[in-house]
Amino acid sequence: MIDVRTQIQDRLNKHMIHPGGMFVFQCSRECHWMFYFEDCGIPNDRRQCPLCKKDIGASGYNQLIQRNPPQIQMNLQDGFREIEQYMKNYNSVLRLGYHNVTSTIELTPDEKPDHLNRIVSFRFLHMWAHAQLLVLHELKYLSDDDLLQRLKVPNILHFCQHFDRDCEFMEGVSIEPEQYHIWLFKLINHMLNKNIDIIGILNTNENVIKVEQLIEQQIIFPHVDSIINEVGIYRAAYIDFVQKFDAEISLSNYIDELRQNDERYPLLSYFNANRILTTNPLEEFRVKMQTLPFGDKMCPLTTFLLKRLDEYSNIRYLYPIMEFSKYLIHKYNHRIQRNNAATMTIEDTLQKEDFDNQNMRVLCDQFIDAWYKINLSSFRFGCQAPKFIRPYPREEFANKTSLACVLLNKSKDDSSFLLIACIHTLAELQNEIVTYFRKVVINETTPNTRVFLNAIRPEHLLQLGESELINKLVKDSFVINYEYGQGRDLIYDYEEIETEMRNLVSSLCLFDADNIPMFNYQFELYNENISLITNIRRRIPQTLLSLVDRAKFKSLLVRMDHYNIVHCLGFLDNVFTYLCNIDDDLSEMNIENFVEEHMNTSACLNEDIFRRPPFSTILLIHIISLYELIEEVAFDIVLRKNVKAELREAELDDQGKKKLLLKLLVKITFHQH
Repeated sequence: MIDVRTQIQDRLNKHMIHPGGMFVFQCSRECHWMFYFEDCGIPNDRRQCPLCKKDIGASGYNQLIQRNPPQIQMNLQDGFREIEQYMKNYNSVLRLGYHNVTSTIELTPDEKPDHLNRIVSFRFLHMWAHAQLLVLHELKYLSDDDLLQRLKVPNILHFCQHFDRDCEFMEGVSIEPEQYHIWLFKLINHMLNKNIDIIGILNTNENVIKVEQLIEQQIIFPHVDSIINEVGIYRAAYIDFVQKFDAEISLSNYIDELRQNDERYPLLSYFNANRILTTNPLEEFRVKMQTLPFGDKMCPLTTFLLKRLDEYSNIRYLYPIMEFSKYLIHKYNHRIQRNNAATMTIEDTLQKEDFDNQNMRVLCDQFIDAWYKINLSSFRFGCQAPKFIRPYPREEFANKTSLACVLLNKSKDDSSFLLIACIHTLAELQNEIVTYFRKVVINETTPNTRVFLNAIRPEHLLQLGESELINKLVKDSFVINYEYGQGRDLIYDYEEIETEMRNLVSSLCLFDADNIPMFNYQFELYNENISLITNIRRRIPQTLLSLVDRAKFKSLLVRMDHYNIVHCLGFLDNVFTYLCNIDDDLSEMNIENFVEEHMNTSACLNEDIFRRPPFSTILLIHIISLYELIEEVAFDIVLRKNVKAELREAELDDQGKKKLLLKLLVKITFHQH
């Protein structure tokens, strides 16, 4: 239950739970198994309860399985209270012996009880208990039947498997992985001291908790920072022991600073056997942060960032992805049909002769470079979590990827859904960091404004990965321990690192990840255009084109290429979306000036018809009349021939008309009789 509560709280901090999925579930009143649903939190999967073996979960999307006894759905607050009450009742019951049988498969790396501060403390105590049981079994004080029947373990290797798993963890949290067993040996020796001299019997849960906390505070914490020192003392003692039988001391012992001979090696003390060039400072820093007593309290932001640094390093790629996406929206919004975008590749568009082609190629290369540097395995958008699969090598991406895949559009098909989910995920990753910093680290309560994704700049994004953090560590945040015998130790300035991280995150902003700028295909917003036209009429008084101008423009339109006629409608659709959001007096402005001043893109003037008179000089007070005129011409010349034959009125010859009249006459005569 503690694990369920911890994971739900972590998902809340990351904003991974949908507002409709803020629930925790219990198998039934008779079974206390608690669970939650991954992804967005809404019921969407089914499993078997590990305790009572009944089906739990959902029969369909957001539909719990109907059974007797029923499953219980609780909001998070009630669920957390239920978990806390259950743990309180559970801990109040005295349980002697080996009562918590859990296989190594079910163990999680970050598992620990609430009364211990660091995971390494729990792992050490867990390993110590299983080591004693393992020894008792190997010495035949516990038989195989005792293990299987009385202790109810799944197999006779149960204690050995747990011991091996704990040893792997202890090796991982040691900055001397090859010598971690020496540190464990020293810890056990320290337990023989009088640091935890308590008289009593471990016959209550309170006594067990008290002893475990004392071991953590009196044994583990004081010796966490002295791992290298403990190992060095042991190795020096071992050299003393070996020297009794072999008077010759090897040079490696002098280099490792286990021995000192100023007469034989007078200059050796001026050298230091540090590992700065042979080790990764970041990995050692991670290990020290895991074992640092109360590290999550001293350095909360650093601890938070280190947990998912690999994921947060992808945030920087949001800028080139958004820049290319915005460019495509400006260039093709309302000016390309869905079928054309689906059949055209990115390379096809780059090969077209265009006055802005070079800029597009640069943005495309930056997009592809960012796309292939992202190291996430999946994205998240709403309740969906698509896998991040790149089917083509980087060199073939532009040649084999359709243009529709990079046009941000979420209607009718999912061609660009992966890109939309990518943008949303990267934006939410930064929002997680900023929200945690403001609400948890500095306890800021004032509401924060969010930056629209189409307005982001590189300075808005977190630029932090392994290489940047290593540079910060090497440059400002650690020193080598030059005390003789301690040259392999690196001393980190945790406060300096935490301050650096806070300064870095404090300048970041929140993103409005729910309002991603979207692209519209040509002729797919007819109903919306009606409302746009109505809105424009309210903002800009419209007048009809004069009969002379109307005739002149129509004569020009009918002589144009059919594709250009249809393209003009798409261009005006795009202009309408901007006009309805501007309150300035635009009655004296023409189309060309409006596009240049308010739409902030030259791609919109790519159509020759609106780059030269007479169309470029049409005032905005005539734009609706112009739109209606182009619609008429487009239908008469372009679209009429595409109307299905069954929808057109059939033309009959004289013979056909006679047959039809005869048929009607017979029908009327028969009906009268």
